[in-house]
Amino acid sequence: MQLQVEKSAPEVNHRERIWFFPNKFWAATKGMPVEEVSRLMEEVERYAEAKDLEALRKYPFVFIGDPYTKGRSAA
Repeated sequence: MQLQVEKSAPEVNHRERIWFFPNKFWAATKGMPVEEVSRLMEEVERYAEAKDLEALRKYPFVFIGDPYTKGRSAA
């Protein structure tokens, strides 16, 4: 008897994973007004949803790829 496994989710390209680091976000937004922090988070979420990797690379708290491999370069 053979068991067939159906793929329910599309395969993920590990080189284009979007990583968000909350501790870096809070450090980058320290002292910002609450409204500005909210707008920044909404902007980052829109870029992530659209998979606009080039736009996301400008944020120090976002990493594209696998942050746990050797020789990594931050986005």
